[in-house]
Amino acid sequence: MGAQFIVHGFVQGVGYRSLVKKIAERNGLCGFVRNLGDGSVEIFVEGNPADISRFEMEISVHIQGGPDVYNVHKEEAAPTGKDSFVVEKSR
Repeated sequence: MGAQFIVHGFVQGVGYRSLVKKIAERNGLCGFVRNLGDGSVEIFVEGNPADISRFEMEISVHIQGGPDVYNVHKEEAAPTGKDSFVVEKSR
């Protein structure tokens, strides 16, 4: 199963992509994360549905002085073809 997330909030320049990578790896997911030009972050993951659901809950963080997520939009997506989870350059 694959999923795409668009995350809005204070999520650029605060270590959010690195945090997402750690969460994805901890949940055994493959895919990627990258910043978008509008200030949001795009995430693609693939794995089993239970791991993706747990990942979705864990990426909604509110850290004082750090990432502050206020909206996560999720859609089903085609597999990424990645065999690990990577931080990609901004799009």
